[in-house]
Order: sequence, then C-alpha cells, then structure tokens
Amino acid sequence: MSRWDKQVCPHGPLEEIGAGLWQVTGSLKRSPLPRNMVVWRTPKKSLLIHSAICLDEVSMKELDSLGPVSHVVVPCEMHRADAKAFQDRYSEATFLAPACAREKVSQVISGVEDLEEGLEDLNVTLHRPAGLKDFELHLELPLEDGSRALVMTDALFNLAGDPPKGFGGFLVKLLGSVGPLNITKIGRRMLLENKNDYANYVRDLSKISNLSVLSVAHGQCIREDVVAELIAASERIRK
Repeated sequence: MSRWDKQVCPHGPLEEIGAGLWQVTGSLKRSPLPRNMVVWRTPKKSLLIHSAICLDEVSMKELDSLGPVSHVVVPCEMHRADAKAFQDRYSEATFLAPACAREKVSQVISGVEDLEEGLEDLNVTLHRPAGLKDFELHLELPLEDGSRALVMTDALFNLAGDPPKGFGGFLVKLLGSVGPLNITKIGRRMLLENKNDYANYVRDLSKISNLSVLSVAHGQCIREDVVAELIAASERIRK
C-alpha cells in the first residue's frame, strides 16, 4: 500500500463553496474532529491547497480536473499530517507555512517557504490575528465572481450545526469545542493572549468588502450572513 493510500481516511465530496473555491470535509485517525481542506483556483488558474487532506483516487481526479496544483499551504504545525504525501504527489508545487510553524513543518517535508512572502503574486491578503499567540495566519482570497473568501484554521471553530457523533463527539463537546462560531475552550487556554484584542480583530474581519465565504478548519463553512456571524463571534470571544 502506498503512502498516499495509507493516509486516506473517510471524507465527503469536493463541494463548491464559492466561485472557484471548494472544500472537502474529512477525518483523521484517532481523532473525532472533522477537518476541512480548501481548494482555491488562483487568478493564474492553478490551485492552492489549504490544509491538505489525502482523498480517494476518484476525488483526486476531480480535484486535478480543476487545475494544476501550484501551492500547498500547511497553515500551522497541527495540520501537517498529509503534507508529506502531497509533496510526494505534487513535487513541483510550492509548499508554504507561517514562519512560526516552519520548523515543525520542515520535520515532515522539505523546502518549506514562508507563507508571509509566498503569495504576493496571487493577490492574497494575509491577516495576522491580534490577541493570539503566533500560531496561524488567515488568508483573504479573491474569488472569480468578484467577492472575497476568508480562510482560517484553528482560531475559530464552527461545530454547532454538525457536531461529531458518538463517544468521540461527547468528548469534543465536553472539552468545549462544540458550539457556534467561536474560539474553543482549548484555544482560549493555548492560544489566547488578549481576548479584547482578538475580539476586535474578528470584528474587523467583518469589514472585508464583499466577503461571501468563511471557511474554518473544523466545522461548517459559512456562506450566509458572514458579516453578522463574525460580529456575533467577536461578542462571544469578549465574554
């Protein structure tokens, strides 16, 4: 069995969540948390992968039909499980990680470039979250219909609508990770430095012009009332 096949876990379909933007919800061995991979078709018609997930071959053929993979973003040290398999498969792609995660990511893949400097030619706007420890960056992407998408990782969860099931889901809920768009209890302990600064940062994200999609690594993407959802999340953070 190949490295790729060993990495494939149950996952859903490649779902279009915006104009030239797709998301897949997958799973991870020994973890009840769902995890999301985002696929963005860049202005150059190549693909940027955010938080890579190994898919079955039928789904990978569908992904490859959207365009050539040019960039793979490993958004933080916690989201590198499938990075090596992707580098083996897409050896010509540029692999990027935030500077704060580069050392850890470089333990599993080679030639990692700094995310802070690697996407300027694709019209990507990077947001550094105020009030959090240096852990992840957030990507603001231009979509093909003129709207914008915001891609986050672990800074916000959105597991209220479709929480994990079974005993694992019970544990996730017990740990305070299930609920509407918000930073989790674990996130508050591990990442949060100043809740008011972070709340203000999330509220400011709601001012992004023509924001139509918000994707987070764990939980449902938001495609309706994105501005209102971010404002509501900022108030939850502030409590």
